[in-house]
Amino acid sequence: MPLEKLSTGIDLYYESHGRGEAFVFIPGTGFSGNVWMETQVEPLSRSLNVIVHDPRGCGRSTHYKSVCTIDQMANDVAALLEHLNVRSAHIIGHSMGGRIGLSLALNFSGKVKSLILAAAGSGPAAREGAETIPGLPYRLAFDLIEMGFEKYLKHEICDTDTYFTPAYRNEEHDKVQAFYEMVWDYHAKLPEYLQLCIARHNWEATHRLGDVTVPTLVVVGDNDVVGSNHVAQAQVLAKRIPNAEYKVLKGQSHGFFWQAPEETNEWILQWVRNHA
Repeated sequence: MPLEKLSTGIDLYYESHGRGEAFVFIPGTGFSGNVWMETQVEPLSRSLNVIVHDPRGCGRSTHYKSVCTIDQMANDVAALLEHLNVRSAHIIGHSMGGRIGLSLALNFSGKVKSLILAAAGSGPAAREGAETIPGLPYRLAFDLIEMGFEKYLKHEICDTDTYFTPAYRNEEHDKVQAFYEMVWDYHAKLPEYLQLCIARHNWEATHRLGDVTVPTLVVVGDNDVVGSNHVAQAQVLAKRIPNAEYKVLKGQSHGFFWQAPEETNEWILQWVRNHA
């Protein structure tokens, strides 16, 4: 699949699979489009045109080491849709990808047919405690310094409750390890990762949630409370976005796409069918 020079000035790697309603995955901080390939792209592309990409700073796209913002990354998605001659698409943003999706819906609403905010937030104002302070969180900076980047990422995925529940990690240790290895293959490296985290923690749109006009589904696992407490952030999104639907996934954490792919794909397809 191509590496496209976008009108935003970067080379963006993307893949487009299948036919039907256009459906764009936007990954979380540092992740690339490869994380969706096995569990989401293959089954969903049987009935949808599934589009994945490596955000700037990640994987095969431009490794952007200077200042990076959420709005820039949303502009990249808008430019990609223009390149593909897609007038409007269903957008799903996971974690930081939800912020990018929100920016797209707020600034390019005509390009967004519907929006799924998966384990996402709208900025520091929607967080709790020390997390309400804009900028790189102390806990993240400390862990990166103390553990080192690759060890930090492996620990977060394989040894904490962030992405997978304890029961799943115990029962499916090999799958969790394989997931980490897949993520690391095209994950942003430390210089770009820090820029992405700074972009994530400095972007604020909580005050604009009332301006979202596209059909929106807010989804979160009920165990997704480690660190930033995505449950609390999801509740703010669901409360403030007009007519938003709110879906809580029982027994799931931040990585429900990969822990429960069949269940996840089922409600994704149903959402798209309802908003085609």
